[in-house]
Amino acid sequence: MIMDNYSSFIATLALLLSALTFIMSQRHTKKNKIISDERYYEQRKQYEERLEVESERREEDRHDTEEKLRLGEKPRFVFKGSKFIVNSDTNQELLLLKFTNKGRDTAYDIIPDLECVAKQMDMTEFKIRRYEPVQDPVVMVGEDFEVVMKCDNNQADFFMMELTITYQDASGRTYKQTFCINITDRLGNSLITNYAQPVLCSN
Repeated sequence: MIMDNYSSFIATLALLLSALTFIMSQRHTKKNKIISDERYYEQRKQYEERLEVESERREEDRHDTEEKLRLGEKPRFVFKGSKFIVNSDTNQELLLLKFTNKGRDTAYDIIPDLECVAKQMDMTEFKIRRYEPVQDPVVMVGEDFEVVMKCDNNQADFFMMELTITYQDASGRTYKQTFCINITDRLGNSLITNYAQPVLCSN
């Protein structure tokens, strides 16, 4: 009788241990699955974030490349020379500055400074004002245009001046170029003292 009870107890205990082991195994398996799922979703999230960053970088690179190509087609003015002329109607002495478009696009809406400050060798300053607008504000590649200015000091035979010209390309982007020019004699001969690179303006 005692042996039967002992055997029954052992069997019950074994069954309970087996059930407990099964439950613990299931919980462990479920826990591992949760951890595995979390890792999977985390890795997937990181992968998708990397794809998004790479896609944005490729888009930025593509935009930069396209912008560089477009900007490479910009107009670009080169200073050709200058001279003093006399207006036959008013007998005023005027400074005529000549430029040419050596860029890769037509320039539109050409607007030189209305006024600029000139300096003589002793650093005395006087003003130079635009006498008239550019007669043809559309200049194709290879074409010349002139800027006519009037000096306050008609006796100056040597002075330094800076003239900024703004203009647009065919896409409507606005550029400016600033020319540093030395007038060297009474005839109005001149030297350019800088490389006037076109600068893209923010519209």
